[in-house]
Amino acid sequence: MKKINGSALVLCILMLIIFLTGCTSQPSADIEGWSLVWNDEFSARKLDTQKWDYQLGTGSQYGLDGWGNQELQYYTKENIRLEKGMLIIEAKKEDKEGKPYTSGRIRTMKDDGTVLFAPLYGRIEARMQLPGGSGIWPAFWMLPADTAYGMWAASGEIDIMEFRGRLPNRTYGTLHYGEQWPGQKNSGSMYKFPEGEDGTGFHTYAVEWEPGIIRWYVDNNLFYETSSWWSMAPEAEEPFPYPAPYDTPFYILLNLAVGGAFDEHRTPDNTDIPAQMIVDYVRVYEKTGGYNHTVTKPVPDRDTASFERYRKTDEGNAVSDESFSSLNTESLSSNTMDKSSGSWYLLALSDFGGRAQASVENGECRISIIHKGTEVHSVQLLQHLGIAKGYTYILSFEAKAEDNRAISVKIGGDDDNGWAMYSSQYSPSLSTEYTQFKYRFTMENESDASARLEFNVGKQDGDVWIKNICVTQAEF
Repeated sequence: MKKINGSALVLCILMLIIFLTGCTSQPSADIEGWSLVWNDEFSARKLDTQKWDYQLGTGSQYGLDGWGNQELQYYTKENIRLEKGMLIIEAKKEDKEGKPYTSGRIRTMKDDGTVLFAPLYGRIEARMQLPGGSGIWPAFWMLPADTAYGMWAASGEIDIMEFRGRLPNRTYGTLHYGEQWPGQKNSGSMYKFPEGEDGTGFHTYAVEWEPGIIRWYVDNNLFYETSSWWSMAPEAEEPFPYPAPYDTPFYILLNLAVGGAFDEHRTPDNTDIPAQMIVDYVRVYEKTGGYNHTVTKPVPDRDTASFERYRKTDEGNAVSDESFSSLNTESLSSNTMDKSSGSWYLLALSDFGGRAQASVENGECRISIIHKGTEVHSVQLLQHLGIAKGYTYILSFEAKAEDNRAISVKIGGDDDNGWAMYSSQYSPSLSTEYTQFKYRFTMENESDASARLEFNVGKQDGDVWIKNICVTQAEF
């Protein structure tokens, strides 16, 4: 046997290392201002279950069949593999447990509640290549490790990257917060790739999350940042202290969904499936200088001109017709409303089976439920009113019910404003005696001269009485 001298042996070893690692990404040195604290380069033969856990099925085990978005895939382990230093999540056209597609989803937390990794603040980034195609929906995102402030979305969600394969030249970063569904609110922005590029090539997606501010990047290009969010319990009058809910640890998720609400329930063409989400690495950094934990919620710019124009009384009430003299007594459909009239409307949504009548006496409105319908918004007492950007309001009213029951109250946009949520969805419990209720919200959207003030009284039997409704300015 021919002997190999020492120098040749070292060279062979170095060449072997280069061969084995040449197609994988190695952790870069700490980037300026940040120190690497956790990473997965996906250079092993199989997924590291000390870092990641599989989420399987349709979401029905969490009461969310279709994962809460009417998605069409069944998640399996078999749709996830490591290959040439990359994580590959593959969606396929195949039937599984009643779903027409299979795909994969992993997270840094286990179903039993064990947290594998959940940072509180940091720079969280991944380099990945995304699949194109109608109804293809890859995501890189974060959820709270516990629901300290309530169920989704009261405890928050950070979407680092969401992608519609049908529109490959753009990607989205979004924050979900507010009250638990259906009182959630979101804010975010879209990133458009430079001419000649799109998400089907490799790009790096990141957020920098610090106390009181979150920034979104694609290839280190900042495209959105916000410090404006809140979280509130269903029957609370005021939000939790800022910066809740983004002051607790969040774990990381990667998944490839098919169909669902995000791309308006489109499905892939045969040429778009199978589809692969390819992830080069996931890395998490801490800020080397530490974080400033002394933060206050920013005060938005005020639209003073609109605020003054929207006032209906000397006391500043934005509500018109406090005595309900304009109220129709039979429930109407939405296409009969005049948004600029300041009138009260009793609205029934026939799609949800609601029907009611109203009567007015001594300045109080009685809503008599004929058919409760299937949703709380099946029957609504509604007025359009002006809400000005940057102002904090107090909504107050008195209410009682024939029997103990709940109602739901909110202020939001109409169809011309994308049904935006301006306030949380306040859900007080009524008794047979009048009780005064109030809660506050800040108008973070653009001013809306025809915002919807809704008292949603469907889904439960029992008449409801309401009086003394006010929407007035509050101090911060």
